[in-house]
Amino acid sequence: MPTWLVHGFRWPRHAIRVHIILQNLEDCAPGWLMAPATVAELTSNLQTLFPEHMKHIPRLRFIEQYDPDDLSAADQPYAYVCDQVHDIRLGVDVDEVRSKGVAGDTWNALVELRNELAPGEKLGWFVVVNGDVERWAPPASDDGEVGEVGEVEEMGERVSGNGVGSQMSPTSPPSRVEDEEGDKKKGFKAWLGKVKKARSSKDLKNDTTPMPISPPLPPLPNSFQTLPTGMKKGNGKASL
Repeated sequence: MPTWLVHGFRWPRHAIRVHIILQNLEDCAPGWLMAPATVAELTSNLQTLFPEHMKHIPRLRFIEQYDPDDLSAADQPYAYVCDQVHDIRLGVDVDEVRSKGVAGDTWNALVELRNELAPGEKLGWFVVVNGDVERWAPPASDDGEVGEVGEVEEMGERVSGNGVGSQMSPTSPPSRVEDEEGDKKKGFKAWLGKVKKARSSKDLKNDTTPMPISPPLPPLPNSFQTLPTGMKKGNGKASL
């Protein structure tokens, strides 16, 4: 998993949230500063607020630590604001990396930026481990809801296959993909049943077709209409 040796300071998560709210940074994700949209908007914001400091920190980066096996919290208590980020390889000489030092103007600018964003935090070197740089999540539609069933099915196939999609990380399987698909299908069937029932009731209520009239019975044969000799009609009964 990615491991870095970074030089900078920790930015507490609560301070990150306050900064994003006060600056009205709509595209920033306070729980994951490494998101591309967050990096772009937050960097632009700091350049506007602190142009002199940012001028001396041209390679400013935001680094997150993350353990995919730790499900106790959605995010870590802080992120890192760094002027140097070095990949840790097998057998790296940490002293050699640190001995290169930090330019004086960059150090002073980073100290001033630390005082603005996270006063009291230590400025120094840290080893940061991130088990999932691309924290995958279902893409949101325009109304903020998870994508349609077809999109979720496609994502599930991309994760279950041999390859890994560009929006996904191999350690981040799609959460509730199957449950969401089943819920959507059940909801659609329930809705379709209600529509059919409503249409049937409406058709019966508005049906103006007259009921069919039974045809008249055929007349009785003459043999049944003529009474035997000696019998006569009376009060609807035959009598002798």
